[in-house]
Amino acid sequence: MSSLTEELLELEKKLVDPELRSTPEKLAPLLADDFIEFGSGGHAYDKKRVLFVLKRLAPAEIFIEEFRVINVCDSAALVTYRACTESTRASTTHYSLRSSLWVLRD
Repeated sequence: MSSLTEELLELEKKLVDPELRSTPEKLAPLLADDFIEFGSGGHAYDKKRVLFVLKRLAPAEIFIEEFRVINVCDSAALVTYRACTESTRASTTHYSLRSSLWVLRD
């Protein structure tokens, strides 16, 4: 695994960490100010809305599978993976395909 892949995997693991997701002041530095997330229902959420919503959600354990990195240019990489979510409230498992565009800034 390349050092870039390892670094981006660690950053994605932070983004899905239940403790970090429920603490906006710790999660906020990992998200760009122009961050946008598209939910499974097709709605777009900006950074402020995501931080607000995550603080109120019940924590879930999310595992990353099939992690891949595609270099877009010298300062950007696209990561894709399958997320396995295990709910702490209900004994259910949900799979989703996810992607993130990581950009090196400052």
